[in-house]
Amino acid sequence: MKRKTALLMTFVLSATLVLSACGKDEGTNAGNSGETPVQKEANEFGWQPPVKPTKIHFYQAEQGNPNKIDKKQAAFHDYLLENFNVDVKRSTLDVDPREKLNLMLVSSDYPGVIAGLDDSQMSQWKAQKKIIDLAPLIDQYGPNIKKALGARYESYLDEDGKLWGLPRGWGLLPIPDFTAHIRWDWYQELGAPKIETPDDYYNVMKQMVAKHPTNEKGEKTYALSWNADVRVNSALGFWGLKDGFKEDANKNLTHWLNTEEGKQGVLYYNKFFLEGLMDPDAFINKFDDWKIKFSNERIAGHIGPWWQSLNAGHEVWRTTDPNYTEDKRYVQIAFKAPEAEQAYLSAKNTHGWNYTVLTDKAESPEDIIKFLDFTMTPLGTRLMGWGIPNIEDSYWNYNTDGTWSFNETQKAALLAGDLDYERTETANGSNIFWLAYPQGLMSDDNKSTAWYDQNFNNEDKWKKMMNENVADTIYDNTERRIVFSPENPLTIKNQQIEDLIKSGFPKVVMSKSEAEAIKNFEELRDKANKLGLADIEAFRTESYKNNLAKLK
Repeated sequence: MKRKTALLMTFVLSATLVLSACGKDEGTNAGNSGETPVQKEANEFGWQPPVKPTKIHFYQAEQGNPNKIDKKQAAFHDYLLENFNVDVKRSTLDVDPREKLNLMLVSSDYPGVIAGLDDSQMSQWKAQKKIIDLAPLIDQYGPNIKKALGARYESYLDEDGKLWGLPRGWGLLPIPDFTAHIRWDWYQELGAPKIETPDDYYNVMKQMVAKHPTNEKGEKTYALSWNADVRVNSALGFWGLKDGFKEDANKNLTHWLNTEEGKQGVLYYNKFFLEGLMDPDAFINKFDDWKIKFSNERIAGHIGPWWQSLNAGHEVWRTTDPNYTEDKRYVQIAFKAPEAEQAYLSAKNTHGWNYTVLTDKAESPEDIIKFLDFTMTPLGTRLMGWGIPNIEDSYWNYNTDGTWSFNETQKAALLAGDLDYERTETANGSNIFWLAYPQGLMSDDNKSTAWYDQNFNNEDKWKKMMNENVADTIYDNTERRIVFSPENPLTIKNQQIEDLIKSGFPKVVMSKSEAEAIKNFEELRDKANKLGLADIEAFRTESYKNNLAKLK
């Protein structure tokens, strides 16, 4: 009897071991047959895949083509699911994100994760009790999040110590956002005269247009053109204003409408219009129409984001002009008004663009935080920023010993201007799932960044020139970051003033005489002040000083 019992127990144990071995081979799929899923081993990134797939299906609150998004995310989704057991999918719709978010709130039809909420939207979702406090989860599962954010972690907590969202795109990336631009080959024709002041730039632009009054089709050329996305506050930075405000020795802030510098700046742009040097469609151009004017060689200069004239200029010409030479391009430069301490063109907010939140519908919030914690590490940021490694279209290679390198083929294509972003990003999924990691320099080498194409600026002749030309126009504006929450009575006033400026600035710039421009400027200023601009200035000043005090 004992022998039979022993044999029976041996058989049962053997069968159990066989079934256990099968479970290990099938990994998490074992759960489909009713068996207990078996924990996988950590992968080469040091990530311990969860027993069950972690679901992060999120809506990104920005307007975009959903078909393009789906195409770009497909390969990376499969890679993360296979290697990390994390199921990440992004939804972006070609509709106004504010309207979509409001509809989600009304209908209660929303996903477990939402990316891209600004402060006011996050406050709205918090008030509706639709998002969860992340602080307890971070305390337990987010050591890398706390380490990465460092002393700034506290700045994301509310007055009760609760954390309602993780920042997206936080950190300082010391590259320009906004510059002056000049058609380089035309500038060289003039002997490259010095440009140190706004008047220097105006005079050179005027000479360039005089030398090239029309393009080959006989269409009129202009010194300047904007598109509908013109950034007024940045355009006034040449006069020493920081993000549209003048700061005195006591840290008091005055809106540009109430400053002589702001008036000078607006009248300066009016001078271009009066001389017929400004594109009459400057404030209504859609980007694609504006790009056509650039590529059709109708624009001598630009005041705006550094990448726009690249995209509309030589990146088109090098493939369409059989006689193209590298000097046929726009170069980014800086200048300042004589009385200005310096030009302030690129305001950097190290706090981040906006937030990723977990809603009350999030499945396994602790597992979601564990994955976002991984993305906060330098290695995790590289993976999410540069996409799948070790394939033909990879931007980088990663070794099992933890070392990594850039893909030299893609790097060479990038520096030569031949990189096919659409193909490579579809293959590797770079930056498609930007949920919480930083845009600044990574902590382990203090030079690489999640933006793949910004990792080689010193090896690119033209980007190196740009960065050297405008280095002192970049400034940290984080402490002047102001939140206009829905419950703040000044929020409506602020929006009314912003709307007023949006229509009033073009009216001043396109005035038919200097006297009319002055009159229109003064009317715009008076209307803004009647709406409560002084209250906005006082609120911004108080918030700014409070933020500075928190750093001490």
